[in-house]
Amino acid sequence: MNNYYPKGATRFRPSRRQGAAVTLSALLLIALGGPALVADAQPARPTASAPARTGSVAAERTTQIQYLLRSFGYTIAVDGVYGPQTTRVVKAWQKANGLEADGIAGIKTWDSLNTAATATVPAVRLNPPAPPAEPVGDVESIIRSVWPDDLEDWAVRIATRESRLVPTAANACCYGLFQIHFRAHRAWLGDYGVNQPSDLFDPRTNATVALALYQETGPGPWRL
Repeated sequence: MNNYYPKGATRFRPSRRQGAAVTLSALLLIALGGPALVADAQPARPTASAPARTGSVAAERTTQIQYLLRSFGYTIAVDGVYGPQTTRVVKAWQKANGLEADGIAGIKTWDSLNTAATATVPAVRLNPPAPPAEPVGDVESIIRSVWPDDLEDWAVRIATRESRLVPTAANACCYGLFQIHFRAHRAWLGDYGVNQPSDLFDPRTNATVALALYQETGPGPWRL
């Protein structure tokens, strides 16, 4: 008696070749672990790597590193640019934490920054460094430490012309070593911790702001 097909219906009978193909497919599926194998696959664990020099992802990663370094007391511009300044500060962090001081924010450097940032008790942080000591009265060395090697001589000449290397030099509009125009650049100076004109009297801050201005506009602000 046929309980599955209505009277008059034609049964489907697979040929031997079709039946063999179905059987082979089933065996392969079982051997490979079945569909559950795909569902249970775990994604690869992400790993930190050195920031690339270009692209939005690289800029975001560089900005994170700069924010972390600033939170540990370093004077550093948060601009997403992995330039000479960031390289120097990363080297200082690496040296303070027993890492190879190559200026490249690789996996070990990234992990050390994250470890320090997520610690709940300051005492267990991984060697959080103090701000680098400034040479007392040695304004020229401060300028040279901030500006790239190929521009530092030019920067020293400009600061000498603008302020005679007097950090507190000021006039009706401009302040500090490089005579930064506070009102003209007020919109972005806050990113460098400059919220009032007197903040520009700090020689390292002034040199850092001047470098950022140069990178944005070139030497224009200091042309005669």
